[in-house]
Amino acid sequence: MSCLRGAAASTPCGAASRLAAPGLSSDSLSLPILALDIGGKRIGVAVSDRLGLAARGIACLHRNDRAWPRQALKLAEEYGCKGIVVGLARNMDGSEGAQAADCRTAAAEIAQQTQLPLAFHDERLSSWTAKERLRAQGLSEKKVAERVDQTAAAVILEDYLAALGARR
Repeated sequence: MSCLRGAAASTPCGAASRLAAPGLSSDSLSLPILALDIGGKRIGVAVSDRLGLAARGIACLHRNDRAWPRQALKLAEEYGCKGIVVGLARNMDGSEGAQAADCRTAAAEIAQQTQLPLAFHDERLSSWTAKERLRAQGLSEKKVAERVDQTAAAVILEDYLAALGARR
């Protein structure tokens, strides 16, 4: 799955932000769910199946492309997603730093353009886990670098789905 690039973003519709509290919201998102691993340069995208049993990486968006929120929402529509999970970059001690603030800002961008509910989920070690999985598949470092963002989004989504199962 290659990274997507698009035209300049159109004006946000101004919809009120529907961002859930960090971690799991009290009302879980309906399935299927889109997940975003937001980085400074790229945004990994993953989707769950309709039963919430599996997650898979589907795309990598470029953060410097101002159309990335519309691209992500197009993918959400294409896969019939009913909610979005955004990985929240926390420090190892659980506190929030500059990266978490950046994730919240990016989530607010997408929230302005959709009525889909959004929730944050702790993404600590998701990129490390993604790299380990890809290396275990015997992929070259070049292929690992190409797929790490969408795989990290899948790791975030798997963890979110597992936490939902534990809460039920």
